[in-house]
Amino acid sequence: MTYQIVYSSRSTQPVAAKKLEEILADARVGNKKNNVTGALIFVDDVFLQILEGEEPVIRQLMNSISNDSRHEAVKVIYEAQVDAPAFGSWSMAYIAPSSEEVKAWSGFEGADNINAVVDHIHQHPHNVPEFLVNILDTLAS
Repeated sequence: MTYQIVYSSRSTQPVAAKKLEEILADARVGNKKNNVTGALIFVDDVFLQILEGEEPVIRQLMNSISNDSRHEAVKVIYEAQVDAPAFGSWSMAYIAPSSEEVKAWSGFEGADNINAVVDHIHQHPHNVPEFLVNILDTLAS
């Protein structure tokens, strides 16, 4: 079984494209070493990330993220044991969608920005698998 967690956080400072590339490069190296897969979505200074792997490894990674000064308002919005990783082909996929694209993925009525989407997912975690499928569809395009 694979442990999957989805969390959101807000950046404590503006993130330039070059800095984000560095963060992704570091994450990919560490994730490969620890057999972690997932995807990072960054829009409007909000991180929405899916992490998958062995539960102790993911919990340790979440602890590190929660204590990282680049993040604030870290909120786990979904966690579950799953049969297989959804993002098994990516040590860390990256998507930089517009708010409109995130809204379209979610299909949530009235979720017109990333914060509303995150709030809706937090309130309705049973919608997360469909949301993840829509993200995968975007990556496959």
